[in-house]
Amino acid sequence: MTTRARHATKPLVAVLLSLLAIALAACSSGGSSAASDVQGSGSVKGDGKLLMVFMPSTSNVYLKAAAEAIEDEAAELDYEAKIVENDFDQTEQDQQVQEWLATGEEAAAILFWPASAAASTNSIRQLAAKAPVIQWNQAVQPDAEEFVAAYAGVSDTGIGVQAGEDALDALEKVTADGFELNGPDGKPNLIEIRFTSGYAAGDDREKAFAETAGESFNVLAVEPTPTVDAQGGFAAASQVIPQHLDEGIDFVYTHSNDVANGVVQALEQNGLEPGKDVIVIAGTSSGDLTNLKSGKIWSAVLQSPVIEGTLVVRTAAQYLATGETVDGDFTLPVDEATPELDVEAPHQATFMMNPQVTAANLDSIKVWDRSFSELN
Repeated sequence: MTTRARHATKPLVAVLLSLLAIALAACSSGGSSAASDVQGSGSVKGDGKLLMVFMPSTSNVYLKAAAEAIEDEAAELDYEAKIVENDFDQTEQDQQVQEWLATGEEAAAILFWPASAAASTNSIRQLAAKAPVIQWNQAVQPDAEEFVAAYAGVSDTGIGVQAGEDALDALEKVTADGFELNGPDGKPNLIEIRFTSGYAAGDDREKAFAETAGESFNVLAVEPTPTVDAQGGFAAASQVIPQHLDEGIDFVYTHSNDVANGVVQALEQNGLEPGKDVIVIAGTSSGDLTNLKSGKIWSAVLQSPVIEGTLVVRTAAQYLATGETVDGDFTLPVDEATPELDVEAPHQATFMMNPQVTAANLDSIKVWDRSFSELN
């Protein structure tokens, strides 16, 4: 059974509920997480218990697929999933948390995708006094670590590293093919179109790419998108590309394939031919694949919302079965078959696999018994 909701409480009621929830949380938290009080059940089956999910809006195609995967895996493991969505707004999410706490409803665990990881610690702290918090998609911030039982999902650092490796591979190939580079000392000029300013995923992808690529590229500009989709990519690229046309643009690194689709459009409108004049390297492989299949986008990185939604439920089930975690991080291997879910403690952080995706391997990739189209 699954329930989805968008709370639309009238202002006065919302204030009263918020005050009540804060009072309840202050009385119950004692400055420690309820995660430490969990006794392992010995089974990954939920016996109908509730998994409470807070996440941004499923109007986004990635989040929609992730939510559906949560629903499917929860049902498979006999849990009930209740999903509350926000419009990528931490203030709205905070209010939703307060309203839910005020209901007194019991949950076995809380699956929490913060709208803004840097501003969500107070909500995480209050939720952790109620049930173990399994954070997903957005990296756990240092001041929230003591309140989060485990993390499961994407490694934005891992995606940035893979994108950096893809860019270096592409540079080696085009150099061997005699591609004329326009930067100083024979380096390629690069523009980065990054996720919205202040979005933690964008910060991690930018840093990891830069560390992986090292000094191999001459970075002309890093331009944030107004939205994390093709429209946002087009808007950002349309601003920055004309400013650097005279210098020569050799590479563009974008944080997702979806954003890259907008960049391709902007490059073409400025008289450049992606895949020939300019090499476009993408992060997440979300969005329309036409440009990736044609080679206008050189490569992307697999970030499957289906794997992420499935993984966060599995991690919660393993934590509830054992009542503990294993120290350190673990990155999932690229297994073709779905691994059995054993009664064993999850790692403190379990990261998804992030293989390279290109036109050449798009139709042959298989992960957890799913083809590429089924993974998205």
